[in-house]
Amino acid sequence: MRDDHGETIMKAAVIHDYGEGCDTLRYEDVQTPSPGSGELLIKTHAMAVNHCDTDLRKGLFGIAQEMPHVMGVDAAGEIIAVGDGVSRFKVGDRVAPHFMLTCGICQNCSDGKENICQNAEILGVTVWGGYAEYVKVGQNHVVRLPDALSYEDAAAGQIPFATAWEALVEVGRIRAGEHVIVTAAGGGVGSPGVQIAQLAGARLIAAAGADDKLEKATALGADATINYEKEHIGEAARALTDGRGVDAVLEMIGGRILRQSIDALADGGRLMTIGAHGGEQVDVDFIEFFRKHITVHGCGRSTKAQVRRVLALMAAGKLRPVIHKRFGLSEAAEAHALMESRKFFGRMVMTP
Repeated sequence: MRDDHGETIMKAAVIHDYGEGCDTLRYEDVQTPSPGSGELLIKTHAMAVNHCDTDLRKGLFGIAQEMPHVMGVDAAGEIIAVGDGVSRFKVGDRVAPHFMLTCGICQNCSDGKENICQNAEILGVTVWGGYAEYVKVGQNHVVRLPDALSYEDAAAGQIPFATAWEALVEVGRIRAGEHVIVTAAGGGVGSPGVQIAQLAGARLIAAAGADDKLEKATALGADATINYEKEHIGEAARALTDGRGVDAVLEMIGGRILRQSIDALADGGRLMTIGAHGGEQVDVDFIEFFRKHITVHGCGRSTKAQVRRVLALMAAGKLRPVIHKRFGLSEAAEAHALMESRKFFGRMVMTP
């Protein structure tokens, strides 16, 4: 579609300023991006709502945006145009952008640690993202989608499953038979964490603040549950493990839940933390760290290799993204409101 000046336009969910209210998101016309050298233009078929998006809308992300801005770190679609010098992809290829738009040349990228690239842009944060009919990215910033995987499942699953995989498998090194807790088990990364721990053969304890979420986590494969609005995580974990505690925790809340999760660890236990909406500043007793030989790892950024691995497992039916509700892109404000209500299990997905 073209405007009165002959420019190609598209529909997008746009913010013109930060705001607490979800009505800050406006569904309107913006100029369609054009792919430059080495870039792809992707027609988005599905996008998901991420905590990064809601934080950014409120101005809490910590990185300033030029306004107007199109957010959206999760997307999947089909290439409809390529720029000069593109050799790895062609029009019609099904792909998903990786949210870490890495430089490929810094020391960390050269060492195979692209998830902590020193010069990375972030899709939907530092550049326009997936809350639009089209999104532009470099050819080095996408992964191919397996033929058996739908666009909705790819958008819903790629970041949370890769995030949970990085934390539990790559960093936490969980093993069959170990006891593992996943907190926020009803959230976007929590439900993938439950499935990945179960796939690894761990004895998975799902922790959440609502019984209905724990029932759904049990249906996904959790062996036991803890309602941390009713129980202390450390005490409940020891009761479930004959007093020993757990080998690993994937923790996504911070605050008191982080402290209780550290208390739940057995000697030599590992805690992987990827979020702190429940409290960013946390007092901890470091005597417990060296006496119990426990470790805490910061996680939360996956690599494209990890994304490809989980997409393949999803296509094979071994991992399944949980979609709580579907929205149209014009309903982005309603999707954000549901995210912030916490009354969901899984992810919210939008389609243009």
